[in-house]
Amino acid sequence: MEFDNVDTLKRAVEIDAGVSIVPEGTVVQEMAKQTLDAVPLADGDFFRLIATISKQNKVLSPALKQFLTLWKGAA
Repeated sequence: MEFDNVDTLKRAVEIDAGVSIVPEGTVVQEMAKQTLDAVPLADGDFFRLIATISKQNKVLSPALKQFLTLWKGAA
């Protein structure tokens, strides 16, 4: 299944509709209430691909240009 937000995803796991991999910080409350359980993954290089999109031929603000420059440099 695919969900558009983590809260919906957590509810699906709570009703036994599957399992999911999420950042630990997003399930702290559910773990405290014992409605979800966390299973740590072995150490490894985990990453998430992200992208930017903008409207074609749109003039980007100087602040956004600077952000993109910094962001690309961090990759």
